Amino acid sequence: MKHPNAVSLAKRLLDSHIKRQAITGIESEIEHLFKITDEELAWAEDILATHLDACLKQGVHPDLGEAVEEALAFALRHEKAYEPIPITARWHYALVVMEERDAD
Repeated sequence: MKHPNAVSLAKRLLDSHIKRQAITGIESEIEHLFKITDEELAWAEDILATHLDACLKQGVHPDLGEAVEEALAFALRHEKAYEPIPITARWHYALVVMEERDAD
């Protein structure tokens, strides 16, 4: 479960980024080529909230502007790199194979 502040901050950062782009009329290359849909915006919010949550837990101070732009870029490309790992997924065992090598 994500930290509530991470979810709230992600929504506010994306909203202000989109409003600022609309007001200034400046559009990035990616946003100029595509119009963001509600589904993509929701995906960007999830990506950004996941990133912010991880940063909060680790005590890392991210570049928020860069994080917003990357979240939007991933969402617009329908990139699945930020898919959360299901909580039910667990490591049962790991198999390590080592090859023998001659010392000669």
